[in-house]
Amino acid sequence: MNVRVELYGGLRARLGTDEVEVQLDSAEPTVADVVAAVEQQHPKLEGTLRRVARAVDDEIVGDDHPVSPGSTVALLPPVSGGSGRYLCEKPLDRDTLIEETADDRCGALVVFSGDIRHHNEGRDDVVAIDYEAHGPIATKTLKTIETEVLEEFEIHQCRVQHRVGRVEVGESSVLVVCRGPHRDGTFEAARYAIDELKRRVPLWKKECYADGTDRYLDGTSLRKEQQ
Repeated sequence: MNVRVELYGGLRARLGTDEVEVQLDSAEPTVADVVAAVEQQHPKLEGTLRRVARAVDDEIVGDDHPVSPGSTVALLPPVSGGSGRYLCEKPLDRDTLIEETADDRCGALVVFSGDIRHHNEGRDDVVAIDYEAHGPIATKTLKTIETEVLEEFEIHQCRVQHRVGRVEVGESSVLVVCRGPHRDGTFEAARYAIDELKRRVPLWKKECYADGTDRYLDGTSLRKEQQ
């Protein structure tokens, strides 16, 4: 059985392609068989997939998950964490999110904006960050985070939106807008939203420098066994 494997982040950069195809000989193949076949077929990836999450048909799974004909397996590197409600290729519009969350029940408004800075880890020549996402899983996870915030904190409104593509220094890469009756719960809700986004959403950051070089930043593993 042949299986299509999608690559993201540094894996894509390492092989110079966004997908590969592997052949499985097992009668009842699992994700572990797919990973082993990828490493055997592409020695450049050998030893690099330990912290890489596996997804089958847009759902993060463990190594023992079965693989069926027609399934798509995605390999998702640790996150360093399209246009739409959650992911946007255009500059984020803070005013629109504030307007869309207007609520007379709320006396507190907290807005968090994550902006691109020109320095990071000893370098002061950062010019942009190029964001890549697994669209379906990222959208699903951001929606889930919004729901969790509304259920677990004393607030009435929550919106989370993230850029994809190239984001220049000074531009916002992520916005979190929370509204609630009181400031304490609203601050806590916004903090939870951004922390969970960084931990769980499949987004990868490629830092771009003034000299024309770039590199993918290390991040947090999405491996199901480690969640």
